[in-house]
Amino acid sequence: MTTALERYQESSWRRRKRAQRQNHRLDLQGLRMVAVLAVFANHLWGWPQGGVVGVDLFFVITGFLITASLLRDGEQPGVVSLKRFYWTRLRRVLPAASLVLILTYAASTLVLTSAQVHEVGQDAALAAVFVANWQFASDSAAGESMSPLAHYWAVSIEQQFYLVWPLLILGASLMAIRKAAPARRKQAVGAVIGVTVAASLTWALYETATAHDSAYFNTFARLWEFGIGALLATAAGALARIPDLFKPLMSWSGLLLIGVSLFYLDIESPGFPAPWAILPVCGAGLVIAAGVGFEPRYQWFLTNRVSTYIGNLSYSLYLVHWPVIILIGAIMASSNYFYVTVLTVSCALAVACYHFVETPLRNATFEKIRDTRRAIDEGVYHVERSSKAAAVAALVLLTVGLISYAMRPEAYDQSAAPAELISLHSSSSN
Repeated sequence: MTTALERYQESSWRRRKRAQRQNHRLDLQGLRMVAVLAVFANHLWGWPQGGVVGVDLFFVITGFLITASLLRDGEQPGVVSLKRFYWTRLRRVLPAASLVLILTYAASTLVLTSAQVHEVGQDAALAAVFVANWQFASDSAAGESMSPLAHYWAVSIEQQFYLVWPLLILGASLMAIRKAAPARRKQAVGAVIGVTVAASLTWALYETATAHDSAYFNTFARLWEFGIGALLATAAGALARIPDLFKPLMSWSGLLLIGVSLFYLDIESPGFPAPWAILPVCGAGLVIAAGVGFEPRYQWFLTNRVSTYIGNLSYSLYLVHWPVIILIGAIMASSNYFYVTVLTVSCALAVACYHFVETPLRNATFEKIRDTRRAIDEGVYHVERSSKAAAVAALVLLTVGLISYAMRPEAYDQSAAPAELISLHSSSSN
């Protein structure tokens, strides 16, 4: 008779094998969980003090996955399919980002002053075309913005990366092919990326030393973080040959570096983002490298079902958490009721956004849409159990949030002054 531990290990092994067949990394989803929860906790409680380095983890993961995808796509025809890449990215990013922009602006009209709503509208317009980071980089108070859309600076940088990076990979690939050395395509791509990383890191060091406020939001000062992940993708063949014995050690060492970054780095220090961001970037790099080929054993922290599910929600949770903090903070005083309301409402919106906006539209095709409409017309449309569970979970979380909001002490204190949100560009958060 098998023990519970043996059954768990067998189930975990099957999950890893299934994920490998689908070209899906469980440990990377767990790393996304670490990133988004670190950012969320820092924004809500100001703890851990280095929590916003979660954004740096996202950048490294993105660089690795996007470059690996581009290299795979180019193996058969020999060049990158730009049309397919951009269409895939558009479906992955735009629906959820656009919906959150619209809902945030609509909610702002209900709880903010007309002047603040005007500022939110300007931020939304820039975020919609993914250039919000440049506004914050040029604004001397950007690092202290209380705009409910301030967090779109990171989304903007990622979208700029998506726009330019395939062209860089394509150029390096064509250069290798023109020299009649298609077998050396990865080496050519790696060399180009290496030069890009060196140039970007040099610029980041200079910008951090001379213009610290703008360096945080500067795309060119952040490009090296994507590049580190991209270099790992080009070295996947060599990384896959790392002995299995060392993989768990590498993965846990990477988490240790990230943990040190979360609790000991101060993003207000003159050395951030460069050189101090090197610490979490290297930590993320170790985790990524350890899972190339086959995910490491004994990495339960990143690969368990809870961690990977939160990792699946990470994009939606990142999008909704900051508007919820700011807008609820405009009508509630800081208390345990405020924290419960923010946590439950943020999670409810993230679950709903992931299951009913992000995932369906990412996987949508004209054939699927046509089949769905036909099934609805014929009365045989079937809602999956996971969607039902997600709907129930979102409603329960939202209900708990509304109850917590209704129970807030200031609602029944006639002497308490109403909550006021100060100027959207005059308090702290990144």
